Amino acid sequence: MKTKDLFCIIIVLMVSGSCRETQAEPDMPEAPDYSDTSAWYIAGAEEDCGADVFYILPTCVWDWTDSTGRVLHFADIRNPGHIAAMYPSNELADSIFGKYADFYSPYYRQITLDSWSSEEIAEERFPYAMADVYEAFDYYMEHWNSGRPFFIAGFSQGAKCVVELLKSLDSDEISRLVAAYVIGYKVTDEDLENGNIVPARCADDTGVTVCYNSVSSTDAVKPEISSSAICINPVNWSCDPGPAVMQDSVTVSADPECHVLLLEGLDDDRYYRPSLSAFFPKGNYHLQELVFYQDYLRENVRTRIRAYSGGH
Repeated sequence: MKTKDLFCIIIVLMVSGSCRETQAEPDMPEAPDYSDTSAWYIAGAEEDCGADVFYILPTCVWDWTDSTGRVLHFADIRNPGHIAAMYPSNELADSIFGKYADFYSPYYRQITLDSWSSEEIAEERFPYAMADVYEAFDYYMEHWNSGRPFFIAGFSQGAKCVVELLKSLDSDEISRLVAAYVIGYKVTDEDLENGNIVPARCADDTGVTVCYNSVSSTDAVKPEISSSAICINPVNWSCDPGPAVMQDSVTVSADPECHVLLLEGLDDDRYYRPSLSAFFPKGNYHLQELVFYQDYLRENVRTRIRAYSGGH
C-alpha cells in the first residue's frame, strides 16, 4: 500500500472517529474532478528539454462565505474569484519552472490564509487539502507523465504539500525525480528520516530537494514555516555560509545554524506588508521567495534536466 493511499485512509478514520470520540468532516466545497482540464493550469514548455514540472500553489484565498451562509476555510476551484486569485501565482511559477519543462498545476481545496493564524488549526485542516494533491498527482502520473522525468515544486502551502508528496513516491517515481523545490517552507529532521528527501548540495545534483527561506535577520524567522533542517543558496547553489551577490548590490548568505538565507542590502520597509504582519514580520521575505530568485531558479531547471539526462 502506497503512503498516499494510507494517508487517505487516515483521513477517513479522522472523519469517522469512534463511538466515543467523533470528529466531523469540515464544511468543504465539492471535490475537484481532475479528469476535467478546468481543474488544472497546464502549459507547454517554451523550450522543451524533455521533462515535466508538477507545481503546487501557495495560499491564495481567505476565509469566505458561500451562498448558504457557511464560512468555509478551503478554496473552491469552481469559484471564479478563487481561480482568479490563484492564476497570477501559476503564471509566475510557469514563467520560472515551465520555460524548459511542461507545466502542470492542479487547483486544489487549499486551506485559507486565516487557517495559518494557528499552527494547530493549519495542521488540522491541511490533510483535507493534501488529499486533493495526492489525487491530482496520481491523475497526472497515470494520464500525462508518460514515463518522463519530472520536478515537483511548490511555494508556501504548496511547498508543505511537496514535502508530503515526496514521502509518498515509490521507487520508480523517485528514479525519475529530477529535483524537488520546497520554497518558503521547511524540511524537518523527521522529514529527512523518510529517505525520499535528499538535500541538494550543488546546482546539478539530481533526485534532491532544494529548500530555502529568506530573511534580513534571524529575528524575522517564523519557526512554523521556516525553521528548516536544510537550506541551499539559490544564487550560488552552495550550502556554505559564504555570501553570493544578487542584483549587484544584495548579498545572500546561508546561515549555518538557523538554515535560512540572510539578505543584506534591501530596504525592509519596501517589502513589509503591515496587513500581513501576523504572518510575516518585518524582515521576513516570504512573499518574495520566487520573485527574488526567479532567474536562478529558471536556469537551474535546465541545468538539472541536463544533469539528469547525462546520468541516465
